[in-house]
Amino acid sequence: MNKRELTPFEATHPGELIKDELTARGITQKQLAQDSGISPSVLSETINGKRDVTLNMAIALEKTLDIPAEIWMNLQTKYVIDSAKIAKKRNTKETISVTLPRKDINLLQDLANKFGWACAM
Repeated sequence: MNKRELTPFEATHPGELIKDELTARGITQKQLAQDSGISPSVLSETINGKRDVTLNMAIALEKTLDIPAEIWMNLQTKYVIDSAKIAKKRNTKETISVTLPRKDINLLQDLANKFGWACAM
């Protein structure tokens, strides 16, 4: 059996989870920034996926939200890996080997021309 690794359609930035946590707890970004010591602009950029969760931020979130820093760092690492896999998948062309009877070679060439496939015969 060929084991294929699953790649998500879209990577989830840890900022999404910070936003979800704020909603669940009923607190604002401003309050989290004050309580954690994270700059409001840095927190906003992180929540909006424009900035990574750093080790210092993960530690501040751990102290404020009581969610271990390792979880925040793992989420950031997962996001980076998933983003790389998605980018690679979008730039990779799949090669499929097909064996056809000689009489169907013209059909294959017509399909290749129509769909822009590369054929080696």
